[in-house]
Amino acid sequence: MPSEGLPEGTSAGPSGGDGGAGSSGGAPGGVPDPELAAARTFAVVWAANFFAALGMMAFLPFFPSYLRDTLGVAEGSVALWAGLCVGAAPIAAAVMGPIWGALGDRFGRKPMLLRALFGLSLMVGLMAFARSPEVLFLLRIGQGALSGFLPPSVTLVSLSYPAGRSGRVSGSLSAAMATGTILGPLLGSLFRQHYDPRFLFLATASLCLLAAVLVLVIAREPKGFATPDAGGASVPLHTIFPDIGRRLAAMMQRPRLRLGLLFLFLVQFGLGATNPLLELYVEELHPDWSAEEVTAHTAWLFTAMAVCGVFTMPLWGRFGDRRGHGRVLLFAALFSGIGLCVSGWAQVFWVLLAGRVVLGLFSSGLAPAAFGLVSDVIPREEQGAANGAVFSARAFALGVSSWVGGWLASLLGLRGLFFAGGVGLILLAAFAVKRLGGSSGNGVLAEGAASSGGDPSSSGKDAGGTVPG
Repeated sequence: MPSEGLPEGTSAGPSGGDGGAGSSGGAPGGVPDPELAAARTFAVVWAANFFAALGMMAFLPFFPSYLRDTLGVAEGSVALWAGLCVGAAPIAAAVMGPIWGALGDRFGRKPMLLRALFGLSLMVGLMAFARSPEVLFLLRIGQGALSGFLPPSVTLVSLSYPAGRSGRVSGSLSAAMATGTILGPLLGSLFRQHYDPRFLFLATASLCLLAAVLVLVIAREPKGFATPDAGGASVPLHTIFPDIGRRLAAMMQRPRLRLGLLFLFLVQFGLGATNPLLELYVEELHPDWSAEEVTAHTAWLFTAMAVCGVFTMPLWGRFGDRRGHGRVLLFAALFSGIGLCVSGWAQVFWVLLAGRVVLGLFSSGLAPAAFGLVSDVIPREEQGAANGAVFSARAFALGVSSWVGGWLASLLGLRGLFFAGGVGLILLAAFAVKRLGGSSGNGVLAEGAASSGGDPSSSGKDAGGTVPG
């Protein structure tokens, strides 16, 4: 859980900002204390990410049985509808992520975080009243289009601290989500044993609503980080979206960011394509095991990877802030590829578990490094759109891979799917080291100014101040 804020004498960012509990107290004369406000904002956003992830993972793993037992979907169609419903939200979120991020750069990141949490609460709550898989599918699309709480969370908290700390911020917030991901299925399983599964959607909606209220009351956004031409409600509506398009196009002209997004997409695709098939792979490795044994051992695989991620995400964030987020992306891609190859080579369960541990230790560096890379190459007042693009790359990979993973496995086999993903990532990392590394200034390994769009005074090294977590 997050702890203390910035040490004495360091600035948390521009003073001022919207109201809330974090904007008063701690400084003489009623002047807002930026250190206390930053610490409170970090704590409440951490809690909001945890609550949202906890609620989401309480029902997502049980979509197949919910479709079959509650909505009456025929056995032969369960897999199809489960894939469509699981993939619908990430795909919609991938489309909207950069747009919401760019709007946040204009109108504020706290309003965007509130939009995501209130939207998530509304759409998940309505799922309790769905009576057909078609309605559930449409609500999942709406959920993805309105939600996406991690990018505004990272941007909001990052702007409260000195430049060069985005890796630690995103690592800590990603760890909050990973913790919720671990505990969510347990909560959902216990809930379903005692209550109608529809109530699980209402419980999740309540958690998200609680998170939104906490952010509304406590979180504080520092002023001074809007895009130069942001004008709030006075900006003509017809100029907003063309300008967002121009900004996103200009952002994607940066080679380091493009390569970082490619790494993120491919690693997430490899994981997303193989994760839904792990249970079948365990069955293939140990055909003598009962269904209960297969289910239990499959759960160990997911839990081991998630636990590794909880502990290593903040560490990767700190490492990236000090040594470069491009290096973290390379390590994550290379060793994730090795982990996938080990999984494909496995002849017994324990070797497969070792491969998952490797994946957990290294793939956990992807999100902190990608968000940190944004802080290296994008001006702070435009980082909302870039963080939205990072989220979109992950969400799009997750959505697409959940739809095509089974098709690829039918062509390559389960082992072939693991090997193909692993070898592809290893070759990509080798290509990046050989062609794009060094001192060219364009490679993912190049370490220019660490933040503020090239401000040399804000390097990635510690210059005083720490980010909690």
